[in-house]
Amino acid sequence: MTKVVVPFPKGQRLRSPLAQFFRVGDSHNKFAEMYASGGLPASRVVFDAARLNRQTALAKELKVEGVEITIDTGAAELSSLARHRTFVRNSPWLVEAPMSPLGPDAFTTEVIERIAEMVVAVGADRVLAPSHFLGDPKFDGWLKVDAAACSALRLALDRLGGGQVRIDYPVIQSVQGLVDPASRKALAETLSILPVDAIWMRLSGLGKEPGPQKVRSLIRMLSGFHNMGKPVILDYCSGLNAEATEAFGVASGSASGILELDQFNARDWHKPPEEPDPDAQFGRRSIVQVPGLGRGFYAHEFELLAKSRGGRKLLLQSEFVSVSSVEEMVRTRKQVQALHLVRSQEALQSVPDLNRAGHFLSKTMADAERRAKDVSFLKPTEAQAQAAGVDLPSLLKRTRGHAETMGKVADALEKLHEERGTESPRVRACDFNVDIALRRGDQR
Repeated sequence: MTKVVVPFPKGQRLRSPLAQFFRVGDSHNKFAEMYASGGLPASRVVFDAARLNRQTALAKELKVEGVEITIDTGAAELSSLARHRTFVRNSPWLVEAPMSPLGPDAFTTEVIERIAEMVVAVGADRVLAPSHFLGDPKFDGWLKVDAAACSALRLALDRLGGGQVRIDYPVIQSVQGLVDPASRKALAETLSILPVDAIWMRLSGLGKEPGPQKVRSLIRMLSGFHNMGKPVILDYCSGLNAEATEAFGVASGSASGILELDQFNARDWHKPPEEPDPDAQFGRRSIVQVPGLGRGFYAHEFELLAKSRGGRKLLLQSEFVSVSSVEEMVRTRKQVQALHLVRSQEALQSVPDLNRAGHFLSKTMADAERRAKDVSFLKPTEAQAQAAGVDLPSLLKRTRGHAETMGKVADALEKLHEERGTESPRVRACDFNVDIALRRGDQR
């Protein structure tokens, strides 16, 4: 009998790698400290162009370590009435700091050339194409302008020795703005012919915490882009929202900061910035994200809940991270969140593609729902709340509400999983553009 050997189909992966991009933001010193100490095992990092004057050294150091470097030009913010006079005014590709938002005429060939020069000088592996908020009420032609700029950027990079640099395209829009199939089709047709490697979805209105209708709409909307054959990265998003899209195969990965830059809101982008309130408390209150819960609490609320019976064990221990004390949790909240993000994605990545949605529902989502219920049963005393300066009725109302929401999210995703089945098409993986990372076998 003649033996017939059937080759395994090439290009198919049993376990597709998931991309995890960390946005450095303004916390480069803390980021560098966490990376050097092993508290942040990052393989892909995003730098804002406007902050490169203080962060180029870190970017080049990480690149030597084999970390993939992406540059965000900040073009969207520079064209926003509310944002153009913030830190983005320091972008090195600008000739001068703008006194008003940049309009479509500002993105000339010369400007695109300067962006390419900046990217090559830094030694970046990827650059986010200069794109804008598609829901801009004052100009509805950004897609055409941005598509032309993207093509021009490819030519400029190739001409300046940056042929190896990949261009990723940020789609900046509200969730509702992409629900309509006709809108998605028009957008996909434009994106499919551009010289880009991946599509980044920065969605306004998604929020930090999942909601039943919101997460269903998100997964259904993103599933309409898999036919482009390009990876899809969910930008300014982390936690359960990001994990759900990855598990259901509609996102190739996610990008966010650590306890910051993890949600996007363009609701006020077209409005003048509000004058600062002189009586307002200076600085932001610390938020402690509870690993695996799907939400966080202000530090004084977290400390109060931890004093309840069973609170310490519930709030300080999770499947991926455990902390010995409340004080340590508050002090190292960024390290804890970073480790949880990395380890939770590694756990999902280890599951075969066809089983990921089921695993997410039976493991991750079930754990989050159970923990949310347990947290809602914590009952600090009124005396403890007064001493901590916490509005106890408000806090307990929020914990009960979150528990109810987690139950509804689980039900909504179970139903969606039944509708989609395990054979639904999956989006393409976002491969590395760094040889060192590929050699060491790291595929986050």
